[in-house]
Amino acid sequence: MAGWLSYRLDGEKGAYSMPYKLSVDLPAVNAGYDYAVLTGKSSIFSYGSDGRRTSDEAIGVKLTVALQGARLAPLTVKFNHDPLINVADEEIEEAVMNCKPLFVQIPDCAVSLFSSNGSGIGMTATAQTAQLVTLNSK
Repeated sequence: MAGWLSYRLDGEKGAYSMPYKLSVDLPAVNAGYDYAVLTGKSSIFSYGSDGRRTSDEAIGVKLTVALQGARLAPLTVKFNHDPLINVADEEIEEAVMNCKPLFVQIPDCAVSLFSSNGSGIGMTATAQTAQLVTLNSK
């Protein structure tokens, strides 16, 4: 609503605004599920102000997951180490292509939700631990 003004809690005139950033856990963005579909794994490298990679040594790993409780919305979770050393990206790719997904539980996942002008809501995440889980069939 262009031009809409109201009184804020501090008594001043002005438009209300949503918080710019909110931190939640994985189940909060995944309909209560504490695990997600693993869809990718790649190394993280450091880059200089000129946009060029400063070293060939990885500084971390990012896992990409699909949130089954959010219509398979993608989420990239960054780690400062490789939490799944026995799982290669090629294995993840094959599992996805064969419709035999790998499920990953990330108990300490901190998801940051943020808003930006015109882009809606975005998500970033960090964690220290991750483990593959097997779902029980009923």
